[in-house]
Amino acid sequence: MKITDVEITVVDIPQPGVMDESPAKPDTTLSRSSKPEASDAHPISEISHIKPPQIVVLVVKTDTEVEGYGFGWGTKGGMRTAHTIAEVFRPELIGNDPLDRERLWHAAHRADRYGGLASFNSYGPLDVALWDIASKSANVPLYKLIGAYRDRIPAYASSPFMETPEEYASLAIKAKLDGFSAFKLHPPGDPDLDIACCEAVRTAVGPGFVLMSDPVGGNYDHEDAVRVGRELERLDFLWLEEPLYDHDIHGLEQLSRTLDIAICAGEWNSDVFSKINYLKSGAADIIRADVSWTGGVTGTLKSAHIAEGFGVNCEIHMTVLSLMDVANLHVALAIKNCRYLELPYPDGATFGIKNPLKIDDQGNVRAPTKPGLGVDIDWDIITENTVIRI
Repeated sequence: MKITDVEITVVDIPQPGVMDESPAKPDTTLSRSSKPEASDAHPISEISHIKPPQIVVLVVKTDTEVEGYGFGWGTKGGMRTAHTIAEVFRPELIGNDPLDRERLWHAAHRADRYGGLASFNSYGPLDVALWDIASKSANVPLYKLIGAYRDRIPAYASSPFMETPEEYASLAIKAKLDGFSAFKLHPPGDPDLDIACCEAVRTAVGPGFVLMSDPVGGNYDHEDAVRVGRELERLDFLWLEEPLYDHDIHGLEQLSRTLDIAICAGEWNSDVFSKINYLKSGAADIIRADVSWTGGVTGTLKSAHIAEGFGVNCEIHMTVLSLMDVANLHVALAIKNCRYLELPYPDGATFGIKNPLKIDDQGNVRAPTKPGLGVDIDWDIITENTVIRI
């Protein structure tokens, strides 16, 4: 079997969820003449308006009937990701056997090292597509091809950024009523306000309900991080995620030694090799990885297995991409050292597939049963919102 083409399509998300949104800015990068015929439905007046979030849809074609799919991250515009894939990685894949995933993964690293300068989220969707091809060829769901550990996993509801303790408390109650067994705040980033938000959520959901907090790095200094961590210990939170910048290995190491609450880190230092530094220095009690930012299924599995060797959990980070979160699910089902699947809440990541992830009545997400990733791509909505093909 040989790879014959990698189709790359940039697609607008017409009705983005709260997790799809990013700080808005005027779109002045495209002229009317540069837009393809597929975009004629967009009036010229929209060129100067706010640019919608995008995804990059990848189809890896082979000389058989089997093809694989992946979605690339385009929250602030998909063109960068699309051109990186086209110029750096597509030449590395065409003509090769899609089952040679390990060799192609290393070839991608070499291409990046020798002038590729690739964005860290650009190879992940290609690797996911290769695993999709392999598991379809074997006629089994992806997690079974990897080697299943289980067929379901608990999910936690992961909040957007909000402004007040009352908003977080209300959303946490809704998540609990919807059947989730755990809830994670992305608090505003001010230490005192964050403590108040976490306190309000604990009061709202009561004792015993699993809670986490993720201020998303760089908002706290070392003293604030200790103070917030002590309060979260009092409130019986499971972990404190990214309390300091990812590069502050020294600070994270000190924090992990000082606090009893688990420190979760390594999300943005996304490659598998960086995670080794967190583990060997004790800078994190839990590391993060996902198929979008950590080099696909291959890179995420490497991260999880390295962490397992250190006796550390690798908690799978949401991609905010419907298809990629399904790939995340398959990885989580194939490893032991992951407690939860992270799902964006309240509206999830649903665009582009017909059967997005949902929890069952026990708060678990169950394994897909069809071969490959096991979902149906919604080609009608993708075609309707196509911006350009590269």
